[in-house]
Amino acid sequence: MTVSLKTQKILWGKAAARCAMPECRRQLVEDISETDDPTLVGENCHIVAEKDGGPRSDPTMSVDARNRYANLVLLCNVDHKIIDDNETVWTVDRLKALKVEHEAWVEQSLGLDQAKMRDDTLYADYVDEWVRLAHLDEWTAWSSWVLGSGQPRIWVKVDEDLTVLRRWLLGRIWPGRYASLERAFGNFGRVLQDFQGILHDHLEPRGKGDELFTRKFYQIEQWDPPLYAKLAAQYDFHVDIVSDLMLELTRAANLVCDEVRRHIAHNFRLVEGNVIVQRGPDMELRWVEFVPRYSLEEAAAQTPYPGLPQFYDDRDDRDWAIGKGHPRT
Repeated sequence: MTVSLKTQKILWGKAAARCAMPECRRQLVEDISETDDPTLVGENCHIVAEKDGGPRSDPTMSVDARNRYANLVLLCNVDHKIIDDNETVWTVDRLKALKVEHEAWVEQSLGLDQAKMRDDTLYADYVDEWVRLAHLDEWTAWSSWVLGSGQPRIWVKVDEDLTVLRRWLLGRIWPGRYASLERAFGNFGRVLQDFQGILHDHLEPRGKGDELFTRKFYQIEQWDPPLYAKLAAQYDFHVDIVSDLMLELTRAANLVCDEVRRHIAHNFRLVEGNVIVQRGPDMELRWVEFVPRYSLEEAAAQTPYPGLPQFYDDRDDRDWAIGKGHPRT
């Protein structure tokens, strides 16, 4: 369990991105819109330790509660260490009081852009839900089922959540503050709609019902060589376009992450890194991992994903492609 992006935005916003120690109150991060420097000297300090046995730990508190806003105070990395090394002095009650006093000082001395904070918090809430429904933390694992073995497969739970995500994205009311971030989410939604639409054409449950497999529709009961050849070619094309849409969906996910780092939190998923896909095994039983991304020119377009008809033409010009051309009847 980690601190959600929404919680971080509230914490950093109410603290004005400054250390809560009165003798310090240093600015903890540069505005990402004004510099490319990703250096961060501020830390989310847990009042009650995140892990059992840590400073001021309380085994009776749930992990979820430990990572909520109420249990966090913003500190520079130096004061964070001083406080954790002196937990008998810096008790839970004293840290809670420190947080209240600092946020009151920010309100009285610096003021807060309440409208921006409200918008940023809403964006952060949307990002957290997108990460969850897109299974971003399991992306490499579930996408490898789509891309591997020449028979696209997907976990039922992932497919169900992607369906929810597609409809959820359509229904969002956006603040209108960061146009490029909103376009990135819109682009992801358009790719997702076509990805699922094509993938679902030939999916069927298999085994215990927790997986969906692409049906090998070229397997016919009565041998008919011309029909078999036609269906086999259609199947191969279907597998290739599903794979290319999976790669495009990954590009769209990486674009969303870039825009979140640009506008909402410059350290968003820096530990996890880029969204990666895995394909294989090849003839030598090797798996290949790579990072599909839009080029700078593609990412700057109003709609990086041009829609399925144009994507048939454009896909082999992307950084990675499996197939090319339009479907043949």
